[in-house]
Amino acid sequence: MKSLCKYIVVSIMTLEARIALMRHKPKVVAVTGNVGKTSTKDAVAAVISYSLGADNVRKSEKSFNSEIGLPLAILGLENAWSSASGWLKNIKDGFLIALFGSRHGFPEWLVLEVGADHPGDIEGVAKWLHPDIVVLTRMADVPVHVEFFDGVEDVLREKMSLARALKPGGTIVVNADDDRFMEAVRDIDAAKISYGAAKDATIVMKESEIVYTGEPLPLPIGQYVVLKTGEVEKKVELKFALGDHMMYAFAAAAGVAKALGIDAAVPDAFNGFKSPNGRMRMLKGVNSCAIIDDTYNSSPLACAEALKTLANMTVRGKKIAVLGDMKELGANAEKAHRDIGRSAAGVVHTLVTVGDLARSIAAGAKDAGLTAERIASFDDSNAAAAAVADMARAGDVILVKGSQSMRMERVSKALLAHPDKALELLVRQEKEWADR
Repeated sequence: MKSLCKYIVVSIMTLEARIALMRHKPKVVAVTGNVGKTSTKDAVAAVISYSLGADNVRKSEKSFNSEIGLPLAILGLENAWSSASGWLKNIKDGFLIALFGSRHGFPEWLVLEVGADHPGDIEGVAKWLHPDIVVLTRMADVPVHVEFFDGVEDVLREKMSLARALKPGGTIVVNADDDRFMEAVRDIDAAKISYGAAKDATIVMKESEIVYTGEPLPLPIGQYVVLKTGEVEKKVELKFALGDHMMYAFAAAAGVAKALGIDAAVPDAFNGFKSPNGRMRMLKGVNSCAIIDDTYNSSPLACAEALKTLANMTVRGKKIAVLGDMKELGANAEKAHRDIGRSAAGVVHTLVTVGDLARSIAAGAKDAGLTAERIASFDDSNAAAAAVADMARAGDVILVKGSQSMRMERVSKALLAHPDKALELLVRQEKEWADR
């Protein structure tokens, strides 16, 4: 019964979203890939909003990219969770928005995140969503959700169905450092703008460095990246966001800006930009430690990149990684977790794992030489939270990461210097999540 109700709601709201697109004819930027979608979506929305006005732009809120999340994003409605009356109100409001627009009119631009949990998810969307610009972030050798696909090539084909749905005269903004995406776009008849560290990219990430406080115990507070377009170089400085892989979001946004002829918006459009909660956010921790909160979700590629960021830091205290299960990896799960453990062994002083699968992370770290006394394993995030809060000391940097279902934000909350700000700083703090 519940599945039937969900099917009916999704079908109605998808129809409303399609009607809204046909009637209001907004320009659409669609972002897809295996990692980096949400940060890229937010960076793209920031650069368009800066140039064309915030009232003219609507973006997917949080990570609204699913079969119900996408219609909600298009219509500008909120998730009603398990509230039947809330979904009935959404259906009514969606009807009015589709036919008449909102009180403030329908936005000229939509910046949408498009994801896939199962085969056919994006292919189905591509039958009715025809973007003006498609942004391709990054594939992965072991993508998240791969357990529902036969292999990485099937995931790639699913993602590329969105690029093939591009409107005539549209533009593909593609990661120049991703061989799979670069090869896949070759036969698509569309304008292409590339971004990345590759020297022949349209937008070249020339330099990227972590920025530290000037305190006696210096801690990382952000990062900057230099973006080069032709002979022009622009420095984008960001507070509270870390990681070379996070900087790709701003390079992609610069690519969209070039496609739209609003290059002048870079880098000023990113002043005050904050990475989405749970995505490589630098937070102040207890006992003057620093938290790298990357708790929204996890995949082997994203976890490896987070560890690489931790490895590149200069800190006075310990480097600690708290890593939870990476879900939906299918037959690749054990090897992927062991590989992460081997990588972590060369980076961290202390490794904490959470969940059954993550015990393979611990095993991989031991294989690579991390001693048993520097490894602790817990069954769930609540137990890990208490232990990690006890071990945090001044100058320590603590990376917290795991799949959504592991609820690793509980560890970050236990570490926060100001836990009363958890709703503002962390993911999944809404009442609906707290009750789970």
